Amino acid sequence: MTIYIHALAFRKDDPERNVRAIAQSARAKSMKAGDVMLLPFQALTGTVQSYWQCAEHNRVRNEQWLEKLASYTKATGVRILLPAVLSEGVGVVDIQDGHLGTVAAVATEGGLWMKATESGLDYDVFFRSAAFGEPCDIPSASNLIVVDGQGFNEGRVYLGASKVVKSGRMRANFLLPQAPFTPQEGSVAWLDDHHLRFAAMQASLRFYMAECGFERVTIGLSGGLDSAVVCAVAVSVLGADKVNAYVLPSQFTSDESRRDAQALADNLGIKLHEIDIMPTVTTVNDCLQPSIPYWADQSLMYENLQARVRGLMLMSLSNADGSLVINTGNKSELAVGYCTLYGDMVGGIALLADVYKSDLYRMCESVAWLRERIPANILKKAPTAELRSNQKDEDSLPSYETLDAVLKDLFEGGMNGKQLRKKHGSALAVRVCKLVMRARFKHLQAPMGVIMSPVPVKALPISFYEGLLPKEL
Repeated sequence: MTIYIHALAFRKDDPERNVRAIAQSARAKSMKAGDVMLLPFQALTGTVQSYWQCAEHNRVRNEQWLEKLASYTKATGVRILLPAVLSEGVGVVDIQDGHLGTVAAVATEGGLWMKATESGLDYDVFFRSAAFGEPCDIPSASNLIVVDGQGFNEGRVYLGASKVVKSGRMRANFLLPQAPFTPQEGSVAWLDDHHLRFAAMQASLRFYMAECGFERVTIGLSGGLDSAVVCAVAVSVLGADKVNAYVLPSQFTSDESRRDAQALADNLGIKLHEIDIMPTVTTVNDCLQPSIPYWADQSLMYENLQARVRGLMLMSLSNADGSLVINTGNKSELAVGYCTLYGDMVGGIALLADVYKSDLYRMCESVAWLRERIPANILKKAPTAELRSNQKDEDSLPSYETLDAVLKDLFEGGMNGKQLRKKHGSALAVRVCKLVMRARFKHLQAPMGVIMSPVPVKALPISFYEGLLPKEL
């Protein structure tokens, strides 16, 4: 008996195509009667379904297609084990010799645990339902196979992060496998969080573009780190010829930023287009002047006008050639609202929305693809939006190391306002909490972000903000 782990990507909401693909795999020459095929949660419907959110008629549909899978594979003698949503709940389906049965499994946080004593296999099997970054209680067992599928669904990304433990030792782990594998295949590759985030961004972009029918992307390059990382990820997934890169300078854009954007483009092998935004900014500003009251803050308006003209141009260019605009904002900026609605917040997907700015620097040090392609000067210079003369991000925010330390304790650490003030000091904690709370309207309108943590910023419930500030405030 040979066990095959089939942790590949399956088509969304297409059980017919998925069942036929599984049956075809079971008929492969490498498969023999008595072999076992382990499939992920996504095998039937292409997504990880919740019993409570799965319509009753879809539960019935699932069972009908499982019965057809049993019929299609009866002659092969191959045993198939997969988790699925059934009329009575979520369970592990056992298909053998044309018959449909179930195997007892224990529901744990982030998946189903099927013990070897129940399945008759030499391994315990954990079918993972948690996406990347979500809590997942993988059991501890001497012999264990983790089956994880691939896909991208409403910001949640699944990396096919399957692994094999034999006699208490890790024998193999896999990331986004392209073919079925056995417990005897593969090797152990120790990937840190930065490599996993990089892989999550790549997988999300690849799956999302395929699902939505895009072949090209459009990115605005500022000469800064965020857009440089996004552009590098896009090139790694699509190739240089499918990435449209634009630098959109204003009167405040420095020669240094232009040079850094061009150096990045040269390193990535892409053509960089330049469009001056000032004629448009000036025209819009002049049109607005008769309607602006004398007491208005025109400096803020003028800064955001530049960002909005850039957003307008990128979206228009994407309409012209049918490309997807990728948002370049990071978690630190989004959390405190250091971004412009309908400006630098435009885009169909936000790859960095759950990555802190300080972690982005560390990612560029750790991941070879980024380290070798992002110019050193981009990593060294002070971050700036360049919307006014001599502007630096730290004019409006604490340093990113300081800011991110508070944000990480707030989001991932789950600290309340009192705990934040005790650890970081009242002035800093209150300042950051105010910024986060005032930016909620931006969080709600931000583009879909790739989720990489248990607490992404977008659309946090109102209850999350309760008790963050002292009563006197």
